[in-house]
Amino acid sequence: MNNAGPRATRKHLSLLVSMAALAMSGAASSAHAAADLSRLESLLSATPEGGWVKASIGTFSESWATDSTAVPLSSYRNPGSIVSAWSSFAWDSTRGDLLLWGGGHANYAGNEMYVWDGETGNWNRGSLASRLDANNFVVDSAAPQSSHTYDNNLYLPVNGLFLTLGGAAFQSGAEFKTFDGTTVSASGPWLWDPSKADPNKVGGTTGSGWDPSSVGGEMWINRIAQTTGNAPGSFVNAATAYRTENGKDVVYVSTDKNASGFPSLYRYTLGDVKNGGLDTWEKIGEMFNSATYAGTGTIDTKNNLFIRTTMITGQYTSNLAVWDLSKSNPANPSANLDIGIRLVDELGNPFLMTPEFAVEYDSATGQLLLWDGSQQGTVWTVTPTYDANGKLLPTWVVKKLISTSFTQPGGDFSTGVFGKLHYIDELDAFMALNEFSPITGDAEVWLYKPFSNTTTTPPNTGGGTGVGTVDEPNAAALLLASLGILGLARRRREARN
Repeated sequence: MNNAGPRATRKHLSLLVSMAALAMSGAASSAHAAADLSRLESLLSATPEGGWVKASIGTFSESWATDSTAVPLSSYRNPGSIVSAWSSFAWDSTRGDLLLWGGGHANYAGNEMYVWDGETGNWNRGSLASRLDANNFVVDSAAPQSSHTYDNNLYLPVNGLFLTLGGAAFQSGAEFKTFDGTTVSASGPWLWDPSKADPNKVGGTTGSGWDPSSVGGEMWINRIAQTTGNAPGSFVNAATAYRTENGKDVVYVSTDKNASGFPSLYRYTLGDVKNGGLDTWEKIGEMFNSATYAGTGTIDTKNNLFIRTTMITGQYTSNLAVWDLSKSNPANPSANLDIGIRLVDELGNPFLMTPEFAVEYDSATGQLLLWDGSQQGTVWTVTPTYDANGKLLPTWVVKKLISTSFTQPGGDFSTGVFGKLHYIDELDAFMALNEFSPITGDAEVWLYKPFSNTTTTPPNTGGGTGVGTVDEPNAAALLLASLGILGLARRRREARN
């Protein structure tokens, strides 16, 4: 069934907005022609509303390096872990590509970029991996260490660049670092230039690949020297969301540098990167009414809300934490506290939600979509609800939507969805990266076509796997330990962030 009416109109409006954003960045607009989304649009046209369609062709593993340029560390050389281990992708709206980067900690050492081409449906490699020194630092400090990325990979359409905040870097499990032979220094955020993508060039400088004869593409930009303000100290388990504000790339980040269970909310505003612009971090809110250690974030652009998933535990019964972005207050972040939202099903029963869920906002309908893959293609939707006086209600009703298509992603994520689900404005559809399968060597890219009528009750139809990942030793344990003193932590806010 074709999407017509409001959703089709919304899609064309989104394209105009994307084109306007590109016009603000000469580098981005001149580097690549407008994305050709006709193949993806055709797939969606033949897909029923509430159904899924596989958009990828071939396999992810076909793009891996297999010669002297591949990562030689036997215990950490499986790129499938980039998908399986606490990961995320970014949607390059300029080119119509999915950008995948990650690995990290005790799972994968390679820092190469992978690019899934929406026009052809094929996986490609965007760069070769950097060589590591004896201490596991990138040899030329011109590219980031591989890292778990959680919900921390995004695309910046104004600058035309990929952004990663990282999270748990290879071996250290901490933030990005560089080493000049004498001093270890903090680094990042890191930006990658898609216009320089080359499967046969290392991401950094010439000579920095595992094969020293590999030519360097100089694709990465370390922003630490161009960044000012109150930056977070850690991005482990951070939740993020992007939007353009006043012609600039802006990223909202909910992160908890002390693993207290109470993340703070930050705004990261990027300048004109290629013309010497500076970036700014501002702490604009704090969590007080919810608790969490992992999850994802999104922005309800209609109501100007930042929304992230949380964790029900003890006295904290919220499924979602919500900040009103109109109340952002860098001068006094504690004046902008989260609003805890409890989710119930249509019968009024508590909605059983875990940190494995991802949340994304559908700007065409004003609904949120929740997905954890536990029931393959089944998703849940919920609409932010207000009372007659315009006050946000503390309880929202979730609707379960079983897939209307027989084909659907298998789900079964080993560490959770994290940033592997995104709403794509240009397509008016959701894109998901399925779990990596060591049997097929693939991580499938899927599209979900949402219902255009928000009151639709879908028919009760629908169906029905991974690289081993090393358990994170700190996240859950730290949370459980901190929950025993949550009341004390709440009163010692000056010790947080």
